[in-house]
Amino acid sequence: MSTAEKKTALVLIADGTEEMEAVITIDVLVRAGIEVTVASIKDNNEALKCSRGVRILPDTHLSALPLPTATATVTMTTQPHLYNVLFIPGGGPGAQAMVASPLVHQWVQVHMAAPGVLVAAICAGPTVLKAAQVAKGAQVTSHPSVRNDLDDYFVYLDDLKGEEAIVVHDRAHELMTSRGPGSTFALALRIVQEVKGKEVMESVRGPMMFP
Repeated sequence: MSTAEKKTALVLIADGTEEMEAVITIDVLVRAGIEVTVASIKDNNEALKCSRGVRILPDTHLSALPLPTATATVTMTTQPHLYNVLFIPGGGPGAQAMVASPLVHQWVQVHMAAPGVLVAAICAGPTVLKAAQVAKGAQVTSHPSVRNDLDDYFVYLDDLKGEEAIVVHDRAHELMTSRGPGSTFALALRIVQEVKGKEVMESVRGPMMFP
């Protein structure tokens, strides 16, 4: 798919989601012209209370969306309900709710299996990938508080230098992970660059006046 075609992203949220990670990512992707759907993992569209008390009103709830079928030939063409990006924010309680959700696991499994789809998770979000039993052996990072939950399943990285220290992109698994609220802009911009190209990423980054 060319970068000129419409790109879509699905952002999962729950009670206890880290609001900075969700909102910053949503905002940056929208600025890049990516069509974002914010889906609650609850079975209603009520506002969710995030980890610091901010409330987010989702666009829909996950059970209302058509679940793509997991097959060996799943692609963006054969499964129009796939998203180009599936994003999992952190926040301990929010991630735990997703870990406990079989429906979330199904959505993660289908998107991880689809070629050309980018899955991204931040902070405690990678624990959801492990719970869904996907991408075993992938290179990941996370918030340090959940490292012990991950390093027996993934190849855990936390000693890299520069930008790679806070955003890890395992291209073999089409998976991006990052560390926490402070690295959210870096992750969101990397997602934009991967999905829309470097020129679009720079056009989004510049007006935000990063130092």
